[in-house]
Amino acid sequence: MTNMIHLVDGEKGGVGKSMLTRILVEFNQKYELLYTLIDGDFQNPDVQQRYPEHNAKIVALVEDEEKFFDIDIIFETAVETPVIVNLPARVYSIINKWIDEANLTSPDFKEQSGVDVCKWFICGGTTDSIEMFIDSFNYFEGQLNHIFVRNFGVCKDWSHVQSHKEMNKLINNYRIPVVDLPALSARERKFIDTKRLSFSQAMKHSEFFLISQQRLHTFLEDCFRLIEDVGLFNNAPNRNKKEVIAPYEQKKNEEMQIENEQQNK
Repeated sequence: MTNMIHLVDGEKGGVGKSMLTRILVEFNQKYELLYTLIDGDFQNPDVQQRYPEHNAKIVALVEDEEKFFDIDIIFETAVETPVIVNLPARVYSIINKWIDEANLTSPDFKEQSGVDVCKWFICGGTTDSIEMFIDSFNYFEGQLNHIFVRNFGVCKDWSHVQSHKEMNKLINNYRIPVVDLPALSARERKFIDTKRLSFSQAMKHSEFFLISQQRLHTFLEDCFRLIEDVGLFNNAPNRNKKEVIAPYEQKKNEEMQIENEQQNK
């Protein structure tokens, strides 16, 4: 079994890294998958603060030579459980240096350690954001798993990306998964962010009305289907049963069990 390090990247600030990280956490919670959350934004660990009950960790990603290897906590944790890492802005060179020096993309080391790395690269639709994704993928020469996430909460029109020749060539040649992250309505987003809640906390909040709960529920269900389609969590260990089970298979099994119980009544 391989434990995955899920790096939520985008290099720039304001493209939705925190939002995507929280969605991945909620996905893992819903399907009771084993994971550890690590917030790389030590100056403003917004994601970690929303999930304090899950023993989330904070790591400083800095160029300082003495503190640089603090980043190893990501790998050391991944030896035990899959890891979801919220990356702050402007750590591209730090992450690349770390992956390079440890040669984490080596097939032999992946087999030896039982740890693999993927990058959920969220894009805001700007030209430089697209170029950053291309640079990141090319830097690792296709040896690091990339998922291209188009954030429709930041950019509504992606026609300019669809006509981007180099981008399309990479996606088609390397079969890079593309996830179209839907927009969460402004009313719900403002409430959740103002009170610094997790999505699960918001659903239980007395001031979060039923219609808002329904909009958030629909948003998360749409996101979860997109994550399942990528397939990177299909072999993730289950938190309670300690066994490998695909989320959609677990859901199917539960539905079949309910159906059988109803037929036996």
